[in-house]
Amino acid sequence: MERYGYLFMIVSLPIIWQLLVWTSGLEPFILPGPVPVVEHVIIEWRMFLYNTGVTMVGALVGYAFANIFAIAIAILFVYVPSVQNFIMPWFIVIKNIPYVVIAPILILTLGSTPLPKIIIVFIVTFFPLVANVAAGLRAADEVLLDRMRVLNASRWQIFWKVRWPAAIPYYMAAHEIAFTGAIIAAVVAEFFFSREGLGYLIVTALETYRADTLYGVTLIAGVLGVGNYLLVVRLRKWVMRWQEA
Repeated sequence: MERYGYLFMIVSLPIIWQLLVWTSGLEPFILPGPVPVVEHVIIEWRMFLYNTGVTMVGALVGYAFANIFAIAIAILFVYVPSVQNFIMPWFIVIKNIPYVVIAPILILTLGSTPLPKIIIVFIVTFFPLVANVAAGLRAADEVLLDRMRVLNASRWQIFWKVRWPAAIPYYMAAHEIAFTGAIIAAVVAEFFFSREGLGYLIVTALETYRADTLYGVTLIAGVLGVGNYLLVVRLRKWVMRWQEA
């Protein structure tokens, strides 16, 4: 039934969009219809494809580093609980600083390089990942843990056989939020300093009053967000079936 819901969304979106164009009374240069926007994306497909690739590369690099550090820190929290008391206050402070404020500081210190975008993606996606992985590791069955200790299992064996399998559902659930958040963070970061990427296209579209480019970027970003979410959901189901087997 879920796939029918997405099919309904795909069919109804252009209809609702066109109805808004007809009923709003706005000029085409402010609110173009779906057909002109799609035509513009097709005509300028090289521009959109290149800038989409730039955004995706930055998002994926930052997201990869966020995953590596999140898993490492979560393991540290579980096996050395006292460390969490010292590190967590810093995490809370950093997490609650708006990344639209952090971005200019990173640009001043690191310059117009891909690093500010990667760091912003890292900050946005790291916290849901580390929280979920740590919760999953702690959710391991105490009975299984006691049996492994009775059998003189090593810490690595306990982690790999009991704790990590318990954390996988939590870890996969975190991706549903964090993976889409990585793209949003990359686009927002590109507002401030980038000369390429979807965020840069949005800025230039606003400056030149190119509504077709603006709505084209919005359409592409929406497709990326939904596509990534569906990919993560599909991957989570596959991992869960593999784990059960």
